[in-house]
Amino acid sequence: MSALNAAARHDPPAYPWSVSYFTGLVNKQNGYLDEALESFRSVIDTQFQEARDRNFDFSRDYRLLNEYAGTLFERAKLERGDARKAERDRYLAEAVTWFQHALEEDPENATAHYGLAQAYTQLGQETEAENHRRLHARYKADDNARDRAIAMARRKSAAADHASDAVVIYDLQRSGAYGLWGGELVVQR
Repeated sequence: MSALNAAARHDPPAYPWSVSYFTGLVNKQNGYLDEALESFRSVIDTQFQEARDRNFDFSRDYRLLNEYAGTLFERAKLERGDARKAERDRYLAEAVTWFQHALEEDPENATAHYGLAQAYTQLGQETEAENHRRLHARYKADDNARDRAIAMARRKSAAADHASDAVVIYDLQRSGAYGLWGGELVVQR
């Protein structure tokens, strides 16, 4: 959180909607779900004058909508026992609503279908849950195909393989580097 606070105070400061979004992610990871929901909702509602002046509409960002809905789902889990069922179901129903908003933006969004399958299961709506499990299986990325494609592309080009590493260090003084001729810098005019 100190890094986010520093970003907000920096000159120039980070955009407040970015700080709010990342604050929501950190709060969610740390288990501060109510605070995370508040942060995500401020972004969804575009509660930032500069963003409104620029005609930004974050309510259509399906990644944000999925984060918000997923946080609602996690929050529902905290409402345990029969005495808390109404509150738990309220959070689950709200999660369903927001996952559906994500699907309005991207009908093939695997994350939203997965979240809906989970929420509907918890709500006891097994027909809807099964439908979204099927759609999730249909739209989720094929990890094996992706991994094979990446491996083939890396084998095909040593330069692309090097550039794809997590940390890339380029030798700018290597022989044959652009702008160098025989190890000396060539200035073209």
